[in-house]
Amino acid sequence: MIDAEMIDITDDLENWMGKLPPELRAVPIINLAIPGSHDAMSYGIRDKAPVAPDADPIVETLNKVIPCVVKRWAVTQRYDIVEQLQSGVRYFDLRICMKRPENKFYFVHGLYCDEITEPLEQLKQFLRTHPKEFVVLDCQHFYLFNPTDHCMLSAELNRIFEKKIYSRNVNQLQDCTLESATANGQQILIVYRSDACVNDRFWLNQDWPTPWPNEINVKKLRQYLDESLVHRSPDTGYVSQCVLTPDIQYIVPRFMSSLRTTCAKVVEKKMIDWIKLQTPGPFTVDEKPRSNVFLADFIDIENSNFCKVVVGLNKKILEQNSSKQGSPSKSDD
Repeated sequence: MIDAEMIDITDDLENWMGKLPPELRAVPIINLAIPGSHDAMSYGIRDKAPVAPDADPIVETLNKVIPCVVKRWAVTQRYDIVEQLQSGVRYFDLRICMKRPENKFYFVHGLYCDEITEPLEQLKQFLRTHPKEFVVLDCQHFYLFNPTDHCMLSAELNRIFEKKIYSRNVNQLQDCTLESATANGQQILIVYRSDACVNDRFWLNQDWPTPWPNEINVKKLRQYLDESLVHRSPDTGYVSQCVLTPDIQYIVPRFMSSLRTTCAKVVEKKMIDWIKLQTPGPFTVDEKPRSNVFLADFIDIENSNFCKVVVGLNKKILEQNSSKQGSPSKSDD
């Protein structure tokens, strides 16, 4: 039995999954605590980037007058994908748009980010050099897509990741452990949240619920996250979105600030204690549901403290196992 007190599972975030003790590598990934990156690719927004189709109509006007301000509120991550991976992020939330007349796929968040190929190739390279790590790629939103575009994107994801994909058509989500998946060279699970996708290798919206708080008040955010978690099913993944969502009415009087200072740092300061109270691990329908993925903006704040806290929650699973093994059985009474 491993002594939970002797383990620091946050000392090497770049390799944290591979360095988990065997007990945790045998736990389904839907029962591990996993750091996630909200709008993960928004670091790719450049100066003078065009407005994307997911933006409110007024953003087009604002971007012509004060583009630097629009960018400050559109960017949700400073770290690029490799730096996020090195910081422990293993769940990536994506918005994707078909950009015409180029007929290429771009990541978006209010403004256009990078074309998708290079960041995904960087992810593939990371997985190649870190064979015990595992990533969930959440294709969350799609813009300006027609059915043919979904087929094209599906084919591109299959081309890039090939045999590394943990496929829905031959696997059960509850069987996906770090131990079994990575032993077979499977290091990525793709959630594709559109019924238009015809690829049966990708996991469906209902396989990994990610309820959106749509709150700007931290107290209401915590309340929403608590109330939503109650409805989690034991046989699916689950995302707790620890993010504040400002609308235009909120942003305009604060236009000299940014999403990072006004929202993300507030979440880091006021939500970390809530995260520390959460518990990952398996549970039954008769038990209180437990946490899985935690999503955040600007995961780099305070030297990636968010990732350290989330990864550290997995120690609770070891402590629970140790407690169960140490409890006297009825025959010992």
